[in-house]
Amino acid sequence: MVKHEHTGGPTRRQLLTYAGAAAGAAAMGAASFGSVPAFAAVAWRYPFTREYPIGSPFGPRPSPGGIGSTNHQGLDFTAGKDTRIHAIAAGTVIFAGVSGGYGNLTKIQHADGYVSYYGHQNHIDIANGAKVSAGQFIGRVGTTGTSTGNHLHLGITRNGTFIDPAPLVVGAPFANDSSAPSTPRDPYLKVIKSPGRGMAVVGAGYFRDLPTKEFQQCAEALWGDAMPGNDRQFDLWKAISLQGTKV
Repeated sequence: MVKHEHTGGPTRRQLLTYAGAAAGAAAMGAASFGSVPAFAAVAWRYPFTREYPIGSPFGPRPSPGGIGSTNHQGLDFTAGKDTRIHAIAAGTVIFAGVSGGYGNLTKIQHADGYVSYYGHQNHIDIANGAKVSAGQFIGRVGTTGTSTGNHLHLGITRNGTFIDPAPLVVGAPFANDSSAPSTPRDPYLKVIKSPGRGMAVVGAGYFRDLPTKEFQQCAEALWGDAMPGNDRQFDLWKAISLQGTKV
């Protein structure tokens, strides 16, 4: 049976917010928006619950105060002292402590080879080795290390190389998930769930289980909150979908 595809293509915001297409393709099989996987492994979040100005972007710059780097490997968010910082994606804390010019630094390992850096914190509120969810509170803004004022230095590496965080986190949902991506939902796919069956994505001629919490969060961000039911209803929705009918 042919699986339904929406051929209008994803929006830029969806692609930037839900990066990691390779793992998403493996999770979702052939479901896609045109030729681009409809699902991705890393569900990015903005590091705060509201927007803050970027004081220094990624890349070359004059040295701040004569003490800062001239090749900035991250984004500086000019939030005030003790503003709560949140993890930009789910992962595992691989460092939490003092690290040279970063001052108080937290590093989180994410899927697909990504690592996020949170520098100059006034206080670290997460332990090394801890598992964190996207948007989880991890620390507070400060000016420790080589710094000219209170701010969050957010860095991201992929496979060991620093990349510009802006395409991933600027425009992503706020940490408290109060702003979902302002994009149309795909009208042909829906998330369903039941106590005994878990969660899945269904569409006309399409069914795919969502085996992990990360995949479930991404699916709901793309296609809306899961439609709840009991196990019999779940099985019925699955059967209807595989017969080629939209639930």
